[in-house]
Amino acid sequence: MAEFDREAYAQRERSAASRRTLLKKQELVQSYKERLQKSNGFVIFFDFQGIDAYPLTLLRLDIKDLKGEIVVGKNTLFYRAFSDTVLSDHRDIFVGPTAALFAYEDPVAVTKKLKEALKEHFDKEWDKKLKGGLLDYKYITPEQIKELAELPSKEELIAKLLGVLNAPITQLAMTLKAVPQKLVLVLKAIEESKSQEGGK
Repeated sequence: MAEFDREAYAQRERSAASRRTLLKKQELVQSYKERLQKSNGFVIFFDFQGIDAYPLTLLRLDIKDLKGEIVVGKNTLFYRAFSDTVLSDHRDIFVGPTAALFAYEDPVAVTKKLKEALKEHFDKEWDKKLKGGLLDYKYITPEQIKELAELPSKEELIAKLLGVLNAPITQLAMTLKAVPQKLVLVLKAIEESKSQEGGK
């Protein structure tokens, strides 16, 4: 009888552990969906195999500084989380070691940072680590991710815009310095013109 009780207890423990595991998986799936929503439908999947734990941690911190996030997860849970998107037609993404990159502010900036890190570790083969993803909930290929990494980031665009705006401001300042002198000449010309008209 005592043996039976032990077995029943063990069975209950296994059942409770199984329920906890299931709940944990459901929570993870939900958290991936929430991240996708927060990133306005932007995610890039890449193969992180070959990057040691420390460089991967540094990359995660760099991405966090850029208001993004890298999540390493199980393919089955990733697939379940994104099965209601166009990624359900791209099951090949969820094969082998997979990490997800989310951007909560500037997708270009985090994609550039990922490219830098992958290039550093895999040199010319870096793009083979890209699996695909979503931009505005639309599927993007590894090739399109490469193109995204080539675009100017929001910061670069702002710097360029300020450069464009500053150029005329410099010219305007120089023009304003010359105004009093020109004004005197213009007023003189008007005065002369009026005195000539008055003389007629």
